[in-house]
Amino acid sequence: MQRHAGFTLLELLVVMGVVSVLMGLSISYLQRTDPQIVFQSILAGELRAAQLTARSEGAPTEVLLLPGGENKPSTVQARLLQPVVAFHLEPGEPALDEVLRPVLQGEDVPTGRFGHARRPRDGDRGALVSWPVKPTLLDLRDGFVVRLDLWLERRSACTILRLLPAIDLSTDAEGKPRARMRLHGHSGEGTITATAVSELPLPVGRWCTLDVGCDGHGLWITLDGRELARGVADGVPEQEPDGVFECSPSDGAIVGMVDEIRWFVYAFSPPQKLPAELKFEQAYRFAFDQRGEATELPKVRFVNLEGT
Repeated sequence: MQRHAGFTLLELLVVMGVVSVLMGLSISYLQRTDPQIVFQSILAGELRAAQLTARSEGAPTEVLLLPGGENKPSTVQARLLQPVVAFHLEPGEPALDEVLRPVLQGEDVPTGRFGHARRPRDGDRGALVSWPVKPTLLDLRDGFVVRLDLWLERRSACTILRLLPAIDLSTDAEGKPRARMRLHGHSGEGTITATAVSELPLPVGRWCTLDVGCDGHGLWITLDGRELARGVADGVPEQEPDGVFECSPSDGAIVGMVDEIRWFVYAFSPPQKLPAELKFEQAYRFAFDQRGEATELPKVRFVNLEGT
């Protein structure tokens, strides 16, 4: 007689008994786990994510340890950089969505840095690259980085990029870059203006990668991964509901070429809850620079709930 596939009642009871024993052992083990070991494991994971992001994207990151309120656990969160959109400036380049397609002007240059580039052309109106921006698509509140590849034929006063009122990156007649932005101050002082001004000019006659970014603490300009300028920017970037990003607008066109343009925004990872036994008297911040090197590694002090 052929036996049908399946389990007998006795077999099911044996399996359920084994599972119950294993679950009991697991719960007992977890209950004996040192809360500080759990904390160290969670914190190490968030620090690793922040450090790897800083190294891979060339932008500073941080991890925040926040004390919990009454009857709420403390949490750990990493502020990480996430890509939003990249403009490769290739003719006929497909877009995942039409809202991600920029308006291009100027002359197409097939021999750019990574393919095709764009060069301003006499008589153009508007910007070399323009893109309508809505906060639902590009949310600047937690900070941002905009990166582009640039070739200057000569130094001149120009506007490299702008998304007003959040950011404006320009150069003076000597080719020295200056970044300006408006923010809502964290301390309740209303609108504030932040600036970062380089003492060094941008190179001429070669491709370079230029970044301008803000992380809620500082505003910076980097050239090929090296910081040129930094200013205090303690606040939330201002953003209009219908802003327009412009690269090399006609009222301040660059003398040169532009290749890839990339936008990144900072976003917090989901909060990791810590064991309820762990309480902290204050918030802690762990920070990494654009090379992934630690700039802030505070020593965390716990509040002893037993009073010893």
